[in-house]
Amino acid sequence: MKLPIYLIICLSFFSAHLTAQSKLDYGKTTPQIKILNLDCLHQRGFTGKGVTIAHFDDGFDKIMEIEAFKYAREKGLMKGEFDFVFNKEDIDDNKVGSHGLETTSVVNGYLPGEYIGTAFDANILLAHTEDNRTEKHIEEENWKRAVDWAIDNNADIITSSLQYNEFDKGEGNYTYDDMDGKTTIITKAAEYAASKGVLVVAIQGNFGADDWYYVAAPGDAPSVITVGAVGETGKKADFSSFGPTSDGRVKPDVVAVGYQTQLCRPNGSIGRGNGTSYAGPAIAGLTACLMQAHPERSNQEIISAIRQSADRYQTPDVKGGFGYGIPDACKADDLLTAIDEMVANQNTLIKQPDVSYRVFNNALLLSPVIKKKNIKAYTLFTSKEDRIDIFSKKTKSISLADLPKGHLLLKILMKDGSTLVKNIYNQ
Repeated sequence: MKLPIYLIICLSFFSAHLTAQSKLDYGKTTPQIKILNLDCLHQRGFTGKGVTIAHFDDGFDKIMEIEAFKYAREKGLMKGEFDFVFNKEDIDDNKVGSHGLETTSVVNGYLPGEYIGTAFDANILLAHTEDNRTEKHIEEENWKRAVDWAIDNNADIITSSLQYNEFDKGEGNYTYDDMDGKTTIITKAAEYAASKGVLVVAIQGNFGADDWYYVAAPGDAPSVITVGAVGETGKKADFSSFGPTSDGRVKPDVVAVGYQTQLCRPNGSIGRGNGTSYAGPAIAGLTACLMQAHPERSNQEIISAIRQSADRYQTPDVKGGFGYGIPDACKADDLLTAIDEMVANQNTLIKQPDVSYRVFNNALLLSPVIKKKNIKAYTLFTSKEDRIDIFSKKTKSISLADLPKGHLLLKILMKDGSTLVKNIYNQ
């Protein structure tokens, strides 16, 4: 049987596209890509294209020269830069600092067969906010100003591999009590960015072996995704800071490779580096790929899907430094696809192996397939994991009238201690 010509063309295009993506040779970055199952998402055609990431860091020495960023330069992915330390539009590319170059390479480095970043097709904004000559609160103010600049330049994501807790003499240090998600200058700025729809990626910090071994600002912000570090085998890096925040929230949210991470140097070579600084941008790249795949989903919905995809989501490691664990890119993609379908179908009947529900007359009707005697309670959460309310196992319907609109999580606590998690959408 002969296929119609239009179908042949479509199949040929799809086959060619899939083949092109499946031929990606990551070279030295293979382990740090595969641990996130990000090669799977790349093969689905999502590489961050059309998504803009703002990088807040120290200098970006030689980013406009080295081969690893030739692809980004030639494709027009460099969308803007500003130096908030010296208050000028152009960032010097010599002897200012290379930390920003290294962290950006984790996302956008592109040398097929040798080095490929997590979202090599993403647009790039560069903001020099960290003065590596000092440690003063003015650097938090620089970061705060950079948020407005990033928003004005259409940033979808802000990734920042900076951490603040101790400062130069006379500046005044933060305490662990200040890591409550609402106190520090930079945390407030991160929350503001998130409130404007920007997805903010922060780092847990590198104090795991120090007297201060908890998260540092802005990683304590409730609305950001905070990232800790593991090695290529998934073992926690000793330096990666522990949780929780001072008010008891899970941080980090997830972990990625930050121990012996492959990165690009200003001299054009590829080397290794240690720090949650390198785990953060790996997750920033993941968020960019998911944003490309699901442009209608909000920053909090994408963060929620990443958390849910992680290997410790059901039993988060609150104090051990893993948080929800190592995320799975394609699992997060599948979760977001399900939410896309819920929104499109106006929350009509949703059936799943263990529980089904439907929205009727502005109420959530529960019809568990599992035996009620095995259920302990139902709990509703926002996409930020904030608990809304808890309900008896005998509950048959939950009114949605007074609940937040948008993405919610229905968690079914079982008597054996396990939890079933279902995404719902309150329109």
